[in-house]
Amino acid sequence: MKAAERELRLRFMILDRYPSLREFSRRADIPYSTLMTVLNRGISGAGFDLMMKICREIGVKEEEFWEDG
Repeated sequence: MKAAERELRLRFMILDRYPSLREFSRRADIPYSTLMTVLNRGISGAGFDLMMKICREIGVKEEEFWEDG
């Protein structure tokens, strides 16, 4: 999976479960600006703890997120 596809996939996974990215960031206790940086600049630059928090909040195992699909 290409890097840009990961961010797009993450965005759709969040919006599938929450009404907006802002609502997700509020519930996940992640600053909205941080979430937007991850989605716009790439997951590869995000910290491990942040990605774990995001995956847990959307109910996805970390391994599933990185699988091609």
